[in-house]
Amino acid sequence: MSLEKGSRLGPYEIIGPLGAGGMGEVFRAKDTRLGRDVAIKALPEEFSRDPDRLARFEREARMLASLQHANIAGIHGLEVVEGHRYLVLEYIEGETLAARIGRGAIPVDETIDIARAIAAALEAAHESGIVHRDLKPGNVMLTSAGDVKVLDFGLAKGADAAGSASDPNLSASPTLTYYSGTQAGIILGTAAYMSPEQARGKAVDRRTDIWSFGCLLFECLTARQTFAGDTVSDIVAHILQSEPAWSLLPANTPERLRGLLRRCLEKDLKRRQRDIGDARIELEDLQALRESNRMARTAVASSGTPGVRFWAAFVAAAIAAAAATWFAAGKWHAAPAAPAARFEIAGPRHHVIPLDGSAVSLSPDGQWIAMIVEDSAFATSIWVRRLDSLTPRELPGTANALLMFWSPDSRSLAFFAGDKVLSKIAIAGGDPERICETKAGRGGTWSKDGVILLAPYSNGGIYRVSANGGDPVAIAHPDSAHGETGLRFPQFLPDGRHYLFTSVPPGPDGKFGLYVGSLDGSPARLLERIQGGALYCEPGWLLTTRDNILMAQRFDAGALRLRGEPVRLGDRPLLSQFSGSPTFSASRTGALAFVTLSIPPQRVFWLDLAGHETAIPGFVNGLYYYVMVSPDDRRAVLGGASDDFNGVVSILDLERGTVSRLSEPSEDVGSPVWSPDGQRVAYLDHSIGLTVRSLADGTTRQLLASDPSYKRLDEWSRDGRYLVVERLNATTKWDAWLVPVDGDSTPQVAVRSAANDEAPRLSPDGRWVAYTSDETGTLEIYVSAVGSAGLKYQVTNGGGGPWYWSRDGKSLYFQRSDRPSELFRAMVQGTAEFSLGPASVYVHLPEDLTYAYPDSAEQRFLTLRPVEKLERQTITLIQNWPAALRKP
Repeated sequence: MSLEKGSRLGPYEIIGPLGAGGMGEVFRAKDTRLGRDVAIKALPEEFSRDPDRLARFEREARMLASLQHANIAGIHGLEVVEGHRYLVLEYIEGETLAARIGRGAIPVDETIDIARAIAAALEAAHESGIVHRDLKPGNVMLTSAGDVKVLDFGLAKGADAAGSASDPNLSASPTLTYYSGTQAGIILGTAAYMSPEQARGKAVDRRTDIWSFGCLLFECLTARQTFAGDTVSDIVAHILQSEPAWSLLPANTPERLRGLLRRCLEKDLKRRQRDIGDARIELEDLQALRESNRMARTAVASSGTPGVRFWAAFVAAAIAAAAATWFAAGKWHAAPAAPAARFEIAGPRHHVIPLDGSAVSLSPDGQWIAMIVEDSAFATSIWVRRLDSLTPRELPGTANALLMFWSPDSRSLAFFAGDKVLSKIAIAGGDPERICETKAGRGGTWSKDGVILLAPYSNGGIYRVSANGGDPVAIAHPDSAHGETGLRFPQFLPDGRHYLFTSVPPGPDGKFGLYVGSLDGSPARLLERIQGGALYCEPGWLLTTRDNILMAQRFDAGALRLRGEPVRLGDRPLLSQFSGSPTFSASRTGALAFVTLSIPPQRVFWLDLAGHETAIPGFVNGLYYYVMVSPDDRRAVLGGASDDFNGVVSILDLERGTVSRLSEPSEDVGSPVWSPDGQRVAYLDHSIGLTVRSLADGTTRQLLASDPSYKRLDEWSRDGRYLVVERLNATTKWDAWLVPVDGDSTPQVAVRSAANDEAPRLSPDGRWVAYTSDETGTLEIYVSAVGSAGLKYQVTNGGGGPWYWSRDGKSLYFQRSDRPSELFRAMVQGTAEFSLGPASVYVHLPEDLTYAYPDSAEQRFLTLRPVEKLERQTITLIQNWPAALRKP
């Protein structure tokens, strides 16, 4: 069947020829269904009658379909029309590496980048049991976007378990790719890259690709074929007997690159580089060393005043020393002799960084740091600062910013504002531009192709939208069969097609699922289970936390696989509790930033209504955030943190001051409450739901263990029948529920509306519930009948939150936003319809109060207060952070 320009092959319209080879002709075509260009590879007429060659052609299709890698040209399909077979391949716009070399030798840095991509492609093929066997510059494409693609696995073949060739008779049959119009040019073009064993007609394995890779690398650096000759016999003789002309290598070729070349071009198979993956790692290390040296030069060049010049020189020296020590060791996990350079960055004056680990973000080029900060009225906005400057500046139009992410060129920021819209803004100035509407943004990422992936809802999937605006389109959905309610915080990988994301809520192991997804909609693959968010960092790292300690692990972004074991960085970034968000940010240049929190110990004491304090004898200060007095006033339950900042529930003996742990430390344990009879304690365990523990015999009961929604535990009802809980719903947001403690634990609605209904407090008789709602845009206190959607009573007009009901149910205690250091009391006046009398100040509270809970007589409060100034948040910046890695 003729494939002339304008002819059709099913839905494909032929545009013109691209080339020809021993396994067929290649044409450029238009896929009229999807509106994209493709490459059509047609088997020659004479091959169609050869069963062996037909089998090879179909094997090529199967092998190409099995290789999914950013640096390998993909296959779209296999077509059979009128008995003829055609491969439909990814069309690559650009030039061949052969054409690029034809213009002259490629600079060392550019060669390293190209070679690393080729090595990654070969590594993926080898791990799938596939040997290319015809690697050469003509089979490598350089795209206009700077990507590298390996083509033409037409001679590739599967390898058996021993790694040897499965078809030795084919091993000496080079692809006849047209370099010129002459038959001599056809043969010479391939023969120059054959390995010694291939030239002898012997069976080959993956090491023949490593030889060809060495030939290609040598030619990139020198613009000369490694083994040249006037005839095939001359070339083969040189391959078998001669050494490459090493003197042709540029003078600035690093010794490590020279050593890699010699290992790849070792004629003795037993001495040749055995694994292309090791070559890829060597090239990545050379890339990182180059970047570290560039950072050092930039730090010195950008210095201004003498003081700044001294600081910049110090930073440069620290970076260079750390990097040199790291790479000289020859192993990425070797402990550096010199530390990486660490600095602290403060937020703008009169502003604070919110208690959220996702509040800072480094630009991809490592020149800027962006931060979301709060002013004294708790209003947020985005500020940016160049790392070589000491002065941050606010980006106008970013009010109410919640989350942000950078454009790939480091010139713009996209940000979620409130719960309504995703916008973008240029850091150089200008007004924000709307991209799309959202509900409760949970992260986004921006590719170099102008594609944005975002999680626009707290419960929902991953969506795709143009950076220029439009309607988001879902590309991934939560797996409800496995308890997933939301997919969050997508991050593009370097190929711009694959991305990482996390699923919520945490599973029974208390960990989030970290997945690899693809823009083509293929099923996501679980990468691993993690304790918090994860972040991909160049060159080839995945940052996570383990027991709240920052860890790094090698990640092959081409093969989409983790390598080796995690290595400790040792820092403790501020956690983003239960959200699945990465709590750290990294640039392509080796900079790493995260928010750190200094938490002072807390002391526990009694505070009476007159403001007098009484210490708890024998009590040792510790990391606590919550306290609740037992019904008999003899004990208290404490919510706190262990030394490694994991949550822990403890019992405090108020007479002796001793503290006994009730739960084992866990990242997601907390919010304990007493039963009315003082015999049990309930607490929230986000990995299994709610735990009710008997203090008499230690037995437990689990409630809502199979409920995937996020929950908060507020209190135990006075009649002992219910736990008062908040649950998060994608439609109605936070709602208040009553969960029966005994018997059937099916939750019952206490308050549910389209607004956030939070902090519920149940009246002693169980008729009324006080809570906060944001239906007006401000968190106000309301009281309504339990389970009723009818009229509700508004308590405040200016913000506030309920504390508790009096034991007789005749008073409601609450705080007002405008007077936070005072606790107010209002008397209940209504019976059939609820109403309150005038509010008056009940007690003045310390300004730095952490938490307080009344005793049974409501005449004093057991109070938590820091022993020193309240916690402070700062930004830690580490330049050349890989140099700080050390073994666990």
